[in-house]
Amino acid sequence: MRNLILRNTPEIADMFELRDIESTDGKNTYELFCENGKIVLCGDCKISQAMAYYAYLKKYCGVNISHCGNREIKVEAAPLFDGKITKVVHQKHRAYMNYCTFGYSFAFWKWEDWEKEIDFMAMNGINMPLSVVGSEAVWYYTMRDFKYSETGALSYLSGPGFWPWQLMTNISGYFSLTDVKYIESRLELGKKIIDREVELGMTPIQQGFAGSVPSSITKLFNKVRLRMIPSWCNFPITYQLDPTDPVFRKFGMALLEKQRQLFGAYHYYACDPFHENEPSIKTSSYLWKVGRAIDNMYKDFDKDSVWVMQSWSLREQIVKSVPKERLLILDIDGSKHSQTEEFWGYDFVLGNLHNFGDRNTLHGSIKALADNAYANLECDNCVGTGLFMEGIFQNPLYYDLAFQMLTEESALDLDEWLKDYAYRRYGSKEKCLFDAVKIMRESCYGESCTGRETGSVICARPATDLKHTAPNDFRELRYNNKDLYRAAELLLSSENSTKDGFAYDACDLVRQVLSNYVSNLYDKAMYGFNNKDVNIFERASNAFLKITTEIDELLQTRPELTLHQHLKEASDLGFTDKDKQNFELNLLMQITIWGPVANSVNYDYAWKEWGGLIGTYYVKRWQSFFERLAYEFPKRGKRFSTTTRKQHCERNIYRGNQFYKNYAEFERKWLSTANPEPPTDGNTVEIARGLLEKYRRAILED
Repeated sequence: MRNLILRNTPEIADMFELRDIESTDGKNTYELFCENGKIVLCGDCKISQAMAYYAYLKKYCGVNISHCGNREIKVEAAPLFDGKITKVVHQKHRAYMNYCTFGYSFAFWKWEDWEKEIDFMAMNGINMPLSVVGSEAVWYYTMRDFKYSETGALSYLSGPGFWPWQLMTNISGYFSLTDVKYIESRLELGKKIIDREVELGMTPIQQGFAGSVPSSITKLFNKVRLRMIPSWCNFPITYQLDPTDPVFRKFGMALLEKQRQLFGAYHYYACDPFHENEPSIKTSSYLWKVGRAIDNMYKDFDKDSVWVMQSWSLREQIVKSVPKERLLILDIDGSKHSQTEEFWGYDFVLGNLHNFGDRNTLHGSIKALADNAYANLECDNCVGTGLFMEGIFQNPLYYDLAFQMLTEESALDLDEWLKDYAYRRYGSKEKCLFDAVKIMRESCYGESCTGRETGSVICARPATDLKHTAPNDFRELRYNNKDLYRAAELLLSSENSTKDGFAYDACDLVRQVLSNYVSNLYDKAMYGFNNKDVNIFERASNAFLKITTEIDELLQTRPELTLHQHLKEASDLGFTDKDKQNFELNLLMQITIWGPVANSVNYDYAWKEWGGLIGTYYVKRWQSFFERLAYEFPKRGKRFSTTTRKQHCERNIYRGNQFYKNYAEFERKWLSTANPEPPTDGNTVEIARGLLEKYRRAILED
């Protein structure tokens, strides 16, 4: 814990004294007070002391740590205070991370990133993180033990952007690996991550085994019950060992033992049999046997093992085959417990799934967070809380509160919290900043903005009848954009804000306001086209393209919001030119086509309003779309439409007609030629102010 303080606040590290105290009825507890000129951090464990440390930094030093700006703590003095703060945390488990987070947010992270993240987790009281970095090495070396060649083992393992979906048994060998040095680097990184988590008192959730294997396993065993798993989202079929087959146990035990050799064993193992697919045999007796087979494997490997299961695809018969003390269910989005009689009495963690695909749109009900669903539950088997977002690089206000609520036992006063947040986030107590976040509370973070995101029209694949940008989003804007404009205006009226979070939010709010307005311009352009009004069509389509280009220029002033920066991080992870190119393609494919390239249904799922991505990809698609509509304008007879005969999630089929086949060719070519400009040194705040003023009349009078 001393090292955590030194890493984060070296200037004031000598001001802290650490003391051990007893827990309160087995619950994590911390105390915070001053004595003999020192700030005393008392805790029943290192995590509790870390929570006390962050509580002090927030309350007395005005600190806000975020994934979006304010990445570093800047504190030069440690003020003393009177009184004592005591906190008892009632949630036994505070779980963190979705498999998808490792693909959308953490795929290209290095140790420097993870070291900050683990400290951040500790300070927020997280004690049960999903820990699967380096699991590629477990698979690689296990396959080598089973006499697979180096190439054979590497070719089965998906690239960093898609490896999490292989762990979930959805895909295999997508952008497969080519270099053992990468495997070794992941092993080294994974060891550092787990060692640090354990050092701080966390309990890592490690990878278990659900049966997914290469089809070539039949060459190793004479008799094996191997099942073809139907295609997931048009990807090639995968293969799964029947959990009741002895080979399942043999291979699974080998993986678990290899994992123990490489990383250690920490008793919690995640796996979800039949995740997003159906078992070939659906009888209750068979599903019971599946649960018993997997639980027995874990128990024989580790007598203290606990099977960790997501709520997405659990089956009652499998759950009930496992003794209650040996299963922990993660209610990923917090909705499944009410549909399953509180998981039939099994321990569960009440989760929050706020984001799909790490899409950077402002949304989420902060009142729902502040009301504290955990405190309102009336059951004894809810043993904790969890954050299971698919991506973490968006909505800094929402997540600051979400992290805090992991350890709160009652509802919060939102007005008081927002006033404190505005000061911590921006470094100024100006009324305009508090007023800005209050308006955000009623607009983009209002009660209606819960569940799925509002999609970005900018990032949508152009269509004459646009209903969605991606699966799991809406087109509807569930608040008044004029209100968010006012919030941005108030924010930018600040004269004393000094923190990086202010510049980030200036960019982010103006981006969102203009993006919302672009959605209206799309509707106007289509109205002009459908009603053969050339003036309306031309004005709206030209304004659409102009504003999207200006949004791109604004975003280019924030490196973390540029495609160039993310491509660099992806490339830096590779050791060879081939891997560098492969990892760049991992990123480019994920944020655009997703895959497979020939017939994707997930295209634009992980859309991003990023500088360089808008300018080189999204704007080009919309420009060609409007040019086509202009070409169709004078024609009589049948009205031009891009709508495909078949639909998936109310979206057009990727190559459903010639129009979209042409788009697919552009997108495929872009993947191999993308070369976005590096970030600029433009003044983010001044550019944001200029754009807000430029479009003031257009937005407020729209």
